[in-house]
Amino acid sequence: MGDIISSLKEFIWDIIGYLIPGFLLILMFNFIIVPGLIWDNNFLFNWELFMPSLIVVLSYCLGFVVYSLTIFKVRNQDIIVDFLKRKFDSNLNNERAKQRFNSYIGSKHSRYWELSFLKSSTIESAKTFLKNEGYENVDQMKINEMRNILMSRNPEMDDKVYTFMFRSSVFDHVSTILMLVCFIALVQLTLFWIGTEIQIIKIEKSYLVLYFIFLGLIPLLGNSKRMFRSISQRIPFSNLN
Repeated sequence: MGDIISSLKEFIWDIIGYLIPGFLLILMFNFIIVPGLIWDNNFLFNWELFMPSLIVVLSYCLGFVVYSLTIFKVRNQDIIVDFLKRKFDSNLNNERAKQRFNSYIGSKHSRYWELSFLKSSTIESAKTFLKNEGYENVDQMKINEMRNILMSRNPEMDDKVYTFMFRSSVFDHVSTILMLVCFIALVQLTLFWIGTEIQIIKIEKSYLVLYFIFLGLIPLLGNSKRMFRSISQRIPFSNLN
């Protein structure tokens, strides 16, 4: 019975995890896309009759698109962070400025929490605990391997871990959607600048202000995402028994 409930929880988390970013993307596009760009289509059946169901299905499908864009965003962000660190390491002569820059830009890397966590006393305590419990090759284990062992010994932590992981994902996907909106706005302004009359999204002054607000929110959402992800990864190490 416990396994069934656990599987049901994972299934619900999975569905909600895709529905929320997909539905948010629909809301955002409905808000910014110019009305004349969308047309009604009653091909094969009456879409209005099935609209509630179609919105749910479309939200779920678009959730996969948002997830893919988020993965693309994170990978490219890591590439940019690594490039900037190498570039400034070779060009900056001031060691203090170099350390400050590397500390700041390095915190934007997706593996920052892991690299900093490896140096903590918590990870050493976890290794000692696992060795005392009879596990072999503990020093060669990756953080995720130790984390999985500790989680299997404390199933009651699952809900707390999933909660923080879900919050981290929501922040990440909202950031992705705002980045997509800002990118489309940039394309739209570029089209107008070169004299093309094609209009995709609304670019009245009030909307331009909103796009700039979105641009400012992106790094804040990224910070929150990294904070909750770090918490979700560290929880299993906080209760060694």
